[in-house]
Amino acid sequence: MEKLLKLNPQYLISIGFILMCVGGVFFDVTSDIGLGIILFGGLINLLGCIIGFIQIKKNKKTPTKKVN
Repeated sequence: MEKLLKLNPQYLISIGFILMCVGGVFFDVTSDIGLGIILFGGLINLLGCIIGFIQIKKNKKTPTKKVN
C-alpha cells in the first residue's frame, strides 16, 4: 500500500487518458474490446485521482518546518 501511495498520480492519469483514447479508436457497436479498454483507462484515471487526493491530504496533515 505504501508503494502505491508513493507513485506520482500524474503518470497514472496520463496512462489512463491514453488508454481511453485508444479504446475510443477500437470502440464498435458489435465488439466489446473498445468499451473494455475505455473502462480500464477510466479506472486507472480514477485510481490516479484517488492517490493524488490521499497524497494532498497527507501533506496537509504533516507540519512543515518554518525557515527563518
